[in-house]
Amino acid sequence: MRLEYGITQKTPIHVLLDSGCSTPLISTRLVDKLGIRCYHHEQQLPIRGFDGAAVQGAGQKSTPPLNLQHRSHHSKEVFEVAPLDPAADTLLPFWWISEHPPQGAWDSSELRFSSPHCLKRCTKTAVSEFSLSLDDTIAFDPQASLIAYVSASSAEDPLALVPPEFRQFLGIMDLHR
Repeated sequence: MRLEYGITQKTPIHVLLDSGCSTPLISTRLVDKLGIRCYHHEQQLPIRGFDGAAVQGAGQKSTPPLNLQHRSHHSKEVFEVAPLDPAADTLLPFWWISEHPPQGAWDSSELRFSSPHCLKRCTKTAVSEFSLSLDDTIAFDPQASLIAYVSASSAEDPLALVPPEFRQFLGIMDLHR
């Protein structure tokens, strides 16, 4: 696969499809080599190895969304940064494998991502666009509720636009989160 970072940088990488992994991981070594700017977590996230022990040096920062490319298949993912074995630059978790089922990976040397999902949603154009989709199971779930929304405003003080019935909650509203 290739990792796209920045406008033109496409770097060949070694990817391990790891059914025991629960979050995408990228090696500290590769992040440093490519100079990928990362976001530092306020609190360290618990990243555990296959033996259940905490992975030292992991869970402290994550990447911005990065594009992974294998031929015409594209996927945009946020990775947790962790020290990995030198044989792998990234680990992709079980949920990623389920969402992007590889064909040919087990019985030939020709890896393909040709599921209907991937053919429709894993194109360069699709991962470049910002899109939202409605999940009908959530829309009609009586337990679901609105926890936040994003709105663009040209007002100098967007909090001044908060409706009167919600002003009692201004103390928990924030311009940055």
